[in-house]
Amino acid sequence: MIRKRHVILAILAITLIGSLYLGWQAKRAFGEISIEKYDIVRSNGRIVSFRVYAPTSNTYGQPRPTVITIHGISGSGPTMDPFNIELARRNFTVVSVDLSGHGRSSETFGFEALLDAAADAYDAARYMQANDPDTDDTIYGVLGHSLGAGVSLLFQNMSILPQSTVLIGGGMGSNFGSLVPTINETSPTNLLLATGVYDELVSPQLATDTLAQATGQPAPDPHVTYGNFTEGTARKLTVSLTNHLFETSDPTIVAESVDWLVRSLQGETQREESTLDPSRQVYGIASLADLAATVSLVAGLFPVLLISYSVLNQKLQPERVSEAPVSLQKKTGLRYNVVVGIATAVLFLVMLLMGQLLEFGGLAIVPVSFSTGLTLISVVSALIVFRLSRRYLDGTMIASLTPVFRGKTNRERLPELGRAVLAILPVAVWLFLWSFVARLGFDSALPFTFAVDSGAAVFRLLYFLPLVILMLPLFYADALWLNAVIGTLSPWQSYRSLLVTSLRALFSRLVGLGILIATLYIPFLLGVQLGFIMFIALLMLPFAVIFGLTTLLTVWTNGITRSNITAALLNSVLLAIIIASTFQLL
Repeated sequence: MIRKRHVILAILAITLIGSLYLGWQAKRAFGEISIEKYDIVRSNGRIVSFRVYAPTSNTYGQPRPTVITIHGISGSGPTMDPFNIELARRNFTVVSVDLSGHGRSSETFGFEALLDAAADAYDAARYMQANDPDTDDTIYGVLGHSLGAGVSLLFQNMSILPQSTVLIGGGMGSNFGSLVPTINETSPTNLLLATGVYDELVSPQLATDTLAQATGQPAPDPHVTYGNFTEGTARKLTVSLTNHLFETSDPTIVAESVDWLVRSLQGETQREESTLDPSRQVYGIASLADLAATVSLVAGLFPVLLISYSVLNQKLQPERVSEAPVSLQKKTGLRYNVVVGIATAVLFLVMLLMGQLLEFGGLAIVPVSFSTGLTLISVVSALIVFRLSRRYLDGTMIASLTPVFRGKTNRERLPELGRAVLAILPVAVWLFLWSFVARLGFDSALPFTFAVDSGAAVFRLLYFLPLVILMLPLFYADALWLNAVIGTLSPWQSYRSLLVTSLRALFSRLVGLGILIATLYIPFLLGVQLGFIMFIALLMLPFAVIFGLTTLLTVWTNGITRSNITAALLNSVLLAIIIASTFQLL
C-alpha cells in the first residue's frame, strides 16, 4: 500500500533529480559555456586535476586569454564556480584547479609544498595554452580565494608572469593565506584586492594597508582605481558586505573581479564596447539549484529510515529502551544542559585548535585534515558528558539511557552494533546512491555526498570506515544528553509533539555552541583581532549547521527505533562522509 511517507520520498527524489539537472544546465549558462575535466601528469610525476570552462562559440575574434582560479583550504575547483561561469561567459578560457589533496586530486596536501601547488596550476594553464587553438599562448591572469590567494602570489616565481592578479580574502599581511613574495607598486601586475566587511581572516583595514603598500599612497581609498592597466600598474580594493565563507559567491566581488580581468587581459575598449555587463550573472541559479538538491537529499533521510525500519524484521531490530526514562525536572535539566553545552562547545574550540597544531606537525589520526581535531572532540566530549551525567543524573537513569552498556559483555555488544548497522543501511545506500548520481551523472559535488569522483576515492573510502567508529562516542554522548534533558526516546504522540521536541532539542544542543560563537564574534565585530582563533570560529559556523542536522536525526531516529546506538551510528556515518569527502588528504 502506498502511504504518505512513500509519496513524500518520491517527491523528494523527483525534486532532487530536477534540481541536479537545473544546476547542470545553469553551471553551463544554459548552453553558453562548456565544462571539461582534465587530469595531466607533470614532468615530476605529480597528477593535476582541473576543469576547463570555455564559451561554446568564439565571439572574441582572436585566441582567448586564460584565467586560473584557485580555491581556499578544504574547497575545490567548483567552489570557484561563480567566477568560473561568469568569466567563461565573457570570452575567457578558465582553468579551475583542484589543489593537491582537494576535490578530485589524488595527491596529498601540505603547506610546505605550496610552491608545487602553484606550479601544478601553472602547468595546467600551460597545457591548455599549448593544446587549445582558441586559447592565447601566453596571456593569462590568476584569481585566488583565501589560501588560493596566497598561492596566486607565488605565480610571480613562474617563467611567464600573469598579466593580472586578483586576491580575495587572503594573500595580505601575515594572516592565514599570506605568502611571499611581497606586494609592491609594480608587482603583481594589475592587482585587484577584495575582502568582506566581516571577513574573519582579512579585515578591511588590513586590505587597505595592503593597498597602500601596492600603490605607495599613504591613505588610499577603497573602490578607486590607481595606476594604469596598459602599464600594468593598476591597483584597486573592493570591500563588500559579506564574510570570508561567502566571498566566493558575493555578487559584488564576482562582478568586480570579472570587470578587472576583462580590462587587464582583453583591454578597456573590449570591456566598454563588447563585454557582457559583469552584473548580469547566472551563477545564482546554479547555487539555488544546488541548495534545493542538498535540502532534498538530506530531507530524504527521514522517510527512508521510517520506511525501511517499518519493514525490518523485529528480530533484526536494535534493542529498544523498554520504558523511556523521565527527563530531568525543568530547573535541573536547564542547569545540566547549560553546563554540558558550554563545556562541549569550549572543548570543540580547544580540541579543533589542538588537532590543527598536531596535523601541522605531521601527526594525524586519519590522514584527512581536521580528522585529528574531530576525533579528540569526539572522545573528550563523550568523557565529559558521561562525567557530568554521573553528577546530575542518578544511576538508574543513566542505566536506562545506555542499555548497550548495561550488564553486557563485548561479545554481546557486537550483535547489537550489527543490528544498528542493518537499521541504518538503507539510509547509507540512499546517500551513496545519490553520490554516484550527483557527482558522476551531473558533476555536482553536493554536501553530504561521498567523493566517488575523486582520484583518491578508494583511499577516502578506507578513511571513511575508521572515521565512523571514531565519531561514535560523540554522537552516543549527544543521544544521552538530549534524552536526559528532553526525553527523545519517548514515542511521538503527534507531529506537533515531534515538532516541539525537535525545537527543544535544537535549542539544547546548540545553545552552548551559540554562546561560544557569540563570545568570539562580538569582540571581532567590535574590531578586536583574534588571529588564528577566528579561523576555528569560522569553522564552527558550518559545524553548527551539521550538529543541528544530527540533532534532528537523533530525535527522529530515537522516536522510530528507541535506540541510542542507532541514532549515534547514523550521525557518525553522516559526519564521516563529510570529513572523508570534503577535507584535504594529508
